[in-house]
Amino acid sequence: IAKMRFSTPSLLLLCAAALPTVTAVHSSLSPFLADLRIVTTGWGEDMEKGLAFASSSAVPALRRTDANKCSLQSSSTAFARGEGVMAATESPARMQRPTATNGASSLFMGRAAAVRANKKGKTDAAKAKLYSRYGKMVTMAVKAGGADPVSNAQLSKIIDQAKSAGVPKANLENALKKATSKDTADYKESQMEIYAHGGIGFVIDILTDNNNRAAGDIRTVVNKKNLKLAEPGSVAFNFDHVGRVQVQTDADEDTMTEAAVDAGADDLEAMPEDEDGKSGGFNIYTDKGDLMAVADALKEAGYTVTDAVFIWKPKAPVEVTEEEEEMNLEAIDMLEELDDVDAVFTNMA
Repeated sequence: IAKMRFSTPSLLLLCAAALPTVTAVHSSLSPFLADLRIVTTGWGEDMEKGLAFASSSAVPALRRTDANKCSLQSSSTAFARGEGVMAATESPARMQRPTATNGASSLFMGRAAAVRANKKGKTDAAKAKLYSRYGKMVTMAVKAGGADPVSNAQLSKIIDQAKSAGVPKANLENALKKATSKDTADYKESQMEIYAHGGIGFVIDILTDNNNRAAGDIRTVVNKKNLKLAEPGSVAFNFDHVGRVQVQTDADEDTMTEAAVDAGADDLEAMPEDEDGKSGGFNIYTDKGDLMAVADALKEAGYTVTDAVFIWKPKAPVEVTEEEEEMNLEAIDMLEELDDVDAVFTNMA
């Protein structure tokens, strides 16, 4: 009716003429269409007379609203056409409920799903990065000392660490097979240093079989995120290059401290709890030359060592603004997505 744009008198006559048909439909479909109402609104003074006529006739469902709209409301369906609106209702009170509530609920659900998807995506990316890193380490160990873990102690330790870190057996077998191929290039370790936002710096550990590609990809991120390449040593002096052993355990800090000291470690800190509130374990720091000795001692003491690597530990973390922190975190994410980047270290607090 609303889309046809009838004149006011014609519209009234049409609504009145259609009432018996609507009543019949209501009677036959009452199990499905409860609380059927026809609501029409007026255009100008002529409609006031029409409403007076409707109120004096047997048209109980014809009444005025405060908007110039014509709507057919049913408790079973909801749609909108031109100026006409069909909305699901259960009572007159429900008709007054703002539709923004449902929109907000849908929006909330959409955001929650997006957060879960984003979190899952980051978790999957972290796993892929971990698997790739151990694959490269296997290749380096094989190229240096052969593919037999019995005779190649370094390879044996890498495989043990990879298993403790959750790297699938199939991934390790594929890495070993690939490493023995003559076509597989060896990987080399290097570093690049970057000035970031807020006076902080990045030290990037690179593990690549193509230094030119790695440097080019990193420069692309530097330019895109308004960072600045630094000369070797100009950022690294703010860090200590140390060993870090990660231990997964439910032991308390006092017990772990005693075990770390006995193993020859220099320091330790508790890792954040996981999503279930369980202990994340401990980071145990060592001198570079003592890394593997400490890791082996902790294993012999019965602890689960999930990683043993060299890291750049900041000497004095630097505070930055929220905006600078956000920009730096975005840059770190982009750098860590690069295949040739093994890890990014920062002295941002």
